[in-house]
Amino acid sequence: MGLIFKDANEKPVDAKGARLRATLLSVPFGLLGIFALVLLLHDGLLGGLSRQKTMGLLSAVVACGGFIALIFGITGKKQDLQAPAKAAPASAWLARKDWAGGQIASSSRKAVLLLWIFVTFWCVGSALICLMVVPVQLQQGNRLALMALVFPVIGLAIIGFALSTSRAWRRFNRSIFRMGSFPAPAGGTLAGAIEVPARLRPEHGWHVRLSCVRRTVTGASNNRQSSDQVLWEDERWLRADLPQTGAGTTRVPVFFKLPDGLPESGTATGDGIHWKLEASAKLRGPSFNALFDVPVFKLPETPAAGEDPTLACQLSLDELQKQIRSLVQVKDLAGGGKAFEFPAARNPGFASGASVICLIWTVIIGLLAWKHAPAPLLLVLTAVDALMVAYVFDLWFRRSRVVVNSQGVSVERAWIGFQQQEQIPAKAIRNIAADVGATAGHMIYHDLRAYTRDGKEFLLAKNLNNQPEAHWLARQMTAALKAAPKIEPTAEAKPAEPRE
Repeated sequence: MGLIFKDANEKPVDAKGARLRATLLSVPFGLLGIFALVLLLHDGLLGGLSRQKTMGLLSAVVACGGFIALIFGITGKKQDLQAPAKAAPASAWLARKDWAGGQIASSSRKAVLLLWIFVTFWCVGSALICLMVVPVQLQQGNRLALMALVFPVIGLAIIGFALSTSRAWRRFNRSIFRMGSFPAPAGGTLAGAIEVPARLRPEHGWHVRLSCVRRTVTGASNNRQSSDQVLWEDERWLRADLPQTGAGTTRVPVFFKLPDGLPESGTATGDGIHWKLEASAKLRGPSFNALFDVPVFKLPETPAAGEDPTLACQLSLDELQKQIRSLVQVKDLAGGGKAFEFPAARNPGFASGASVICLIWTVIIGLLAWKHAPAPLLLVLTAVDALMVAYVFDLWFRRSRVVVNSQGVSVERAWIGFQQQEQIPAKAIRNIAADVGATAGHMIYHDLRAYTRDGKEFLLAKNLNNQPEAHWLARQMTAALKAAPKIEPTAEAKPAEPRE
């Protein structure tokens, strides 16, 4: 009974060893399930699968999945039964070993491992489709089967990205964030330094960002999906030539003022609130990127904030726009006010990724239509595809021009030959702000919005990929809105010339 229930004389369960044993026990069932799934897909696509054989293979797949879930469930149950015997930590932030002592190692190793697992499954699935399905379909004269070759092509691109990410991880995997005070107090400051075990001089400076993320995990244990919602963020751009404090080490200072109204960090690594500190820099070869899960908690007394060590090495706005190569243009108008021009296709990487996803979705719908899928399913998928096409079209061809003066805000949007205009009087505007818009992976894009006194909001510009620039643009628009118009003296107002 010691396999499930804790015996009185049993030694404490080693979590790492228990996971290893569970993984080894699960390997045979996993291989058997994969083999049954491959047979099911192969025979089913070739049309040589009877109902009895189908049920047998499905039963094998489900049984293997059930055995794997049972093995990990028993392991987790043993750890849960042992948990009450352990003394509760004096403080919540001491529950995690990776926070001990205020020295936090970069968490990019797990991300690299998950990336390679995804690459493996993608490549194995693509190879099975290309080797088992495509040749048979071509022999039958079905040339549309060649469309399946898009999956290994995407796999090659993913492998290239994974190799680049792995090279960067091997070069910077020992990066550590040393906190000035442990933990960081909510409403206080997060201070410290990121120590990189290499002398680095990036091409365009250092980008340091702190964000508060609510992570939600849904689905069963064998099909979990997580989604992140950014509740708050702040970022700094620092100069490339940071002061060096040690041989072979680069020290990146960190200083952020923390808001008081946001939730504190969760102690679990999955579902819950996470405060993420990310540092990145563009280098020759693998670029630097490090991610730290930092503890932010409410304390009885908030320590006094010290001096900001990043002030001396922060980039000015003009330097920042040169570093990020901003395409947004700001022009002063002759009669007062400012014009802000946002050209189309400002984010080609974001637009290209969305275009690839939209193309794959469209190909899938075409294959389903060719195979005479049910009409209601095709209708729903086509409606979703139409929304995706519209979104991609907006990313590539939307351009905006915002004119702000003391009379109000004028917004002109254009998509190739179509134009749209909006006028917002100055007395109706409550404020202009930059808010979090779309997110793509670790990238966060911001939107500029005007909020009126009656609760309405108007979109001025979208998909700005740099937070300092977005907030600076919002301040420039607010200043132009409140500025008094310049009045040129007329002929009647000119002083009379003295008579001789």
